[in-house]
Amino acid sequence: MNLSRESAWAMSASLLVGTLMVFPRIGLAQESVTDMLKRQIADMQEQLKKALERIEQLEKEKSATSGKIDQLETATTARLGEVEKSVQAVQSAPTALNPAMGLVLDANVQNTKAGGNFDFRSAELGIAASVDPFARMYSFINGTSSGVEVDEAAAITTSLPWNLTAKGGRFLADFGRFPKYHIHELPFVNQPLSIQRMVGGETQADGVETNYLFPTPFFLRATVGGMNKIGEDNDRVSNIIPRAWSRMTYLSRLNTYVDVTDNQSVELGTSIATTPSVRRVGFPSGGGYRMLNGVDLTYRYQPLGSAVYQGLTWGSEFYTNSERMPFETDEGSFSKRQRTYGGYSYIEAKLNKNWSAGFQVDYAPVLDSPGHRTMSYTPFLTWYLSEFNRLRLEYYYLQNNFRGADKAETGNQVFLQWTTVIGAHTHGFLTR
Repeated sequence: MNLSRESAWAMSASLLVGTLMVFPRIGLAQESVTDMLKRQIADMQEQLKKALERIEQLEKEKSATSGKIDQLETATTARLGEVEKSVQAVQSAPTALNPAMGLVLDANVQNTKAGGNFDFRSAELGIAASVDPFARMYSFINGTSSGVEVDEAAAITTSLPWNLTAKGGRFLADFGRFPKYHIHELPFVNQPLSIQRMVGGETQADGVETNYLFPTPFFLRATVGGMNKIGEDNDRVSNIIPRAWSRMTYLSRLNTYVDVTDNQSVELGTSIATTPSVRRVGFPSGGGYRMLNGVDLTYRYQPLGSAVYQGLTWGSEFYTNSERMPFETDEGSFSKRQRTYGGYSYIEAKLNKNWSAGFQVDYAPVLDSPGHRTMSYTPFLTWYLSEFNRLRLEYYYLQNNFRGADKAETGNQVFLQWTTVIGAHTHGFLTR
């Protein structure tokens, strides 16, 4: 169909007007979308800014919290240390108020050249407790037919640095092996006569003693001490009379323990006790120094499969003593230096849980006359009824090469010893 020119112009004008009316609407729509996007971006930037500020605030709070945690940990550690000390004190308090106590009765029936006798040798009361986390104390009070005596009463440190331990009071000084044993703890009935004559019996001492444990892969310990004297029966000096420091007795000892194999071990020790100037009670003109030396060796065979009920122990001690000995003559008193040598050796076999047997030989010189000596030979048999009840039979033969010896130290002798224990009674690791 053909349109007229007027119709074409009218249609063109209409299209032009319509276009002009639509374009502004499209521009307005595009402008609205842009503004919306700008507002969304601004909102996101604001949110991101707030998020960063929050993160920064959290970091600050975290740093402050870490500091508080460190302070709390430090305070907690210090408090735990105080609590631990308090717990140790509380743990020691029950024994401080109620110490561990025990009683040992040691009696025997004996037949010697002087005759027979029922011998009440001793009733020993042991008391021990922790004083506080830094020290403990123990005491052994011994009652015999002659009276009651404080054998030991000493305090021992438990927390000194550098592997040190200090002891003070009355104690058995660390000289030799068997000299520091109470008699009822020996593997035989009687203390070797060589210990009685050369050391003066048990090494009872009033003084101080310090031990140092070396940081070695094997056991090695050194002991030094100073005391009035060494030896319960040592009558050279008195425990109650003051004197110059040069007249005190000074002790040093070094001992070690080594496992040779899984079944065998060796213990070796050497001891020196010296008194720079000796002034005897009742005999002040004696003078000079006294030097007592000792060497002890112990070998043990302990099969691993037998627990502690079988095994073999061989032990020996050798002593030398040098001092000026006083003499009385018609022309007056004088002194002469004498050197004496003595010692003992024994062997004991543990047969089973209840029985053991052994033999001891002893060489005991007379200090003021070294040519005079007593040899003794002693087989013994022990029956352990239990850990707290023991019977021991011993034959004791003493042979003197001089006249005038005490009847109690001559000839054939037989002893039947009965030792019983009640309560807590221990002498540490001595009788292993």
